[in-house]
Amino acid sequence: MSNAIESRLDAVVFDCDGVILDSAGLKRTVFADFYRDQPPALYRAILAYLSRGGGQPRDVKFHHIEAHILGRPISEARIRALSNQFAERAEAQVAQAPTIAGAIDFLDRWRGKIPLYLLSATPQKELRRVIRRRNLTDYFDDVLGAPPDKTNGLSTLMATHHHDPARTVMVGDSYNDYRAARSNNTHFVGITSSKAKPSPFPEDVITQSDLSHLEETLASMEISS
Repeated sequence: MSNAIESRLDAVVFDCDGVILDSAGLKRTVFADFYRDQPPALYRAILAYLSRGGGQPRDVKFHHIEAHILGRPISEARIRALSNQFAERAEAQVAQAPTIAGAIDFLDRWRGKIPLYLLSATPQKELRRVIRRRNLTDYFDDVLGAPPDKTNGLSTLMATHHHDPARTVMVGDSYNDYRAARSNNTHFVGITSSKAKPSPFPEDVITQSDLSHLEETLASMEISS
């Protein structure tokens, strides 16, 4: 199985929240807490948006909620202030979140054998602090946060390291992760750890509930050798 992966893969690129750390739901809760005083209908609309808005930078989410759901006038200063408050509330909690089942086993087995990357919508400095606090930095060839968005970040990563998209796999838990992979013509594995909501992915996407069987999934994928 080892040769089936090493000989055919240029890189595996992981999202962080919901893929390496079990922190996606935690972050949605922190977002929702900003708006608990809203009327029920608006609050439900915010929750619905957050449930499908994974993989987007937080300033994009705040902009959408403030402008398109609440109809508030917005400014760069307002969005920046909300984003800073979010970081203050969320970072310590994310740093203590458990890892997704199978993540450490996979990273332990494959670091140094194939290039492994972390690509997140979390601001880069914050992301690297969290990963450093969790002693995960050495598992990855690089840890990359926002900006840019996932699509451009994945494109830049592959161009910088000369990875062939046809031999690269993105592992993510949101439709935005899938869209980044599709836009860059890479392979994709979807993580659908939440049993409380339907999969955000098209029916033909390979999915699994955690990383316990990622090695077998990668070995079985049709990847150019």
